[in-house]
Amino acid sequence: MQKILDAAVVDIGPREARWIAEDAPDDATALDMARRRSRGEPLQYLLGNAHFRKIVLSVGPGVFIPRPETELLVDKALDVLPTGGVLLDLGTGSGAIALSIASERPDARVYATEADPGAYPWAVRNRDQLGVTVEVFEGDLFEALPEELRGTVDVVVSNPPYVSTSRRDILPIDVREHEPERALYGGRDGMLVTTRLAEESREWLKPGGWLVLEMGAEQQQDMMTLLTGLEYDNIAIGIDLAEWPRLVVAQLPR
Repeated sequence: MQKILDAAVVDIGPREARWIAEDAPDDATALDMARRRSRGEPLQYLLGNAHFRKIVLSVGPGVFIPRPETELLVDKALDVLPTGGVLLDLGTGSGAIALSIASERPDARVYATEADPGAYPWAVRNRDQLGVTVEVFEGDLFEALPEELRGTVDVVVSNPPYVSTSRRDILPIDVREHEPERALYGGRDGMLVTTRLAEESREWLKPGGWLVLEMGAEQQQDMMTLLTGLEYDNIAIGIDLAEWPRLVVAQLPR
């Protein structure tokens, strides 16, 4: 396979070349995949899957590719989720967060929402393939949820779009040109959807419930100001493997 790549002057690195060679049914398909990858198409789209914690998710054009740092978000959500608790994953995309939590905590009641019509079918497909119990609703954040969940939720978790639109040009080409903009950009300061989540979660969480959000490394102070102003308690910042501020946990007062 590497000889074919060398002959075509395709340089995608030996590890990705090996993954493509292992996945492709023949050399011609492998070469086409390698060329597409060299032009910036995400490797996960080419392979059709992405690994996340203990599960493998189907992914492709129209859905955000789950990142390793989001696995830490799941860790925090699991830490604060009580036995038999209710959890909402808002903006679920491929379903990575909701499906991981449901597979690792079958005692929990897990609900997920997704507003993007290009992403929603991927969440449903992954839910059905994995055979876990998650109710997936199509719609914008809390608007898609049954009204009877209001005030009963133990954990709201989300990896919202938090990239500032002013930072678009510095994103890698495979992200900027291929992944859905709706999953990436959170307005001029990146806080547009995050602010909605923090405000509206107060109506859906039960007293003492938890909000767990991924964020940009540069948003730590903005996040603290937002959550303090909304009178959340026990606000804590989580650090990712690169030692950047990556998530926040906050508790609704009891």
